Amino acid sequence: MYKKILLLSTLLITTGCGTKEGANISQLFNKDEIYHVSLLNTEKAQLIASFETKALLTATYLNPVFTNKSCKNFSVDVSGGEYFFIGVFINGSKINDFNGKGYSLKLNGMKPIEIKKLDKDDPLKYEMPMVDNWSTYYKVKYPTVHAKKLNLVFESDRFGKDILTFFKNKEKK
Repeated sequence: MYKKILLLSTLLITTGCGTKEGANISQLFNKDEIYHVSLLNTEKAQLIASFETKALLTATYLNPVFTNKSCKNFSVDVSGGEYFFIGVFINGSKINDFNGKGYSLKLNGMKPIEIKKLDKDDPLKYEMPMVDNWSTYYKVKYPTVHAKKLNLVFESDRFGKDILTFFKNKEKK
């Protein structure tokens, strides 16, 4: 009995009760290409001491996202370097700065050549995965790396380091 009711409910929901509702339901099944490719190229780092997260960093490698031919509605220039969307939260800090107070972020041993702090309503934040209200977000540019493997090292003088690994020309899954 319950199976029949569940099946009937599912059919009514998926077919829609009218044209407007049906259109909204079909949007649920549309793939957001930028979000999907971004999620495949996002990693998270944590610096932990005394069983407490002292710093949290999320990094999305933007080059594969915006060189993907299916990302047409929103674009970011990723020419002339390696670009990352970086979110940082540092416990107990009013300013979540990954490039000061003993913290650093290096790509294959190189320091960033450009760091742009993003505004609260920057459109890039709405396209990226794993965005929260308590982190500070940056678009970071590094020199071009000619290796296939990229190691992004988030390090603290006090709490150690965490290494995020990205690959160039990552296959779409």
